[in-house]
Amino acid sequence: MEMKNIGQMLRSFRDDLPSNSRTAAAIDRSASLEEISGLAEEEGLHKLASVLFEAEQEALRDGSETVEDAMEATETFLHEARKDLPEGSRTAAAIDRGASWEEISELAEEEGLHQIASVLFEAEQEQLRTPL
Repeated sequence: MEMKNIGQMLRSFRDDLPSNSRTAAAIDRSASLEEISGLAEEEGLHKLASVLFEAEQEALRDGSETVEDAMEATETFLHEARKDLPEGSRTAAAIDRGASWEEISELAEEEGLHQIASVLFEAEQEQLRTPL
């Protein structure tokens, strides 16, 4: 994920955080990914911390490995997010059956799961921009 995409993802998460959140304050002041990730973990925002951890690791690598790592980070996020979804969720069912990111994103949007939809949209855009 490019830093621009990470910034968009952070803004998406930020919209759902309470104003007294230390993670929200760190996002607002453009703190490092490491700091935001640490605060997110402390505040129990494990999905956000997981995605940021993967992004930090990705920043340390180059080339085609980076594309694979970004895809892996997105898959990690999806499987972490899935744990919080109710069994009756169509988004959960799509994740369980290994549906495309596009389908999962559309279902997530329909079910009001905007963070999932946003992360998948950004990952899809990154795949389109990155030559293999």
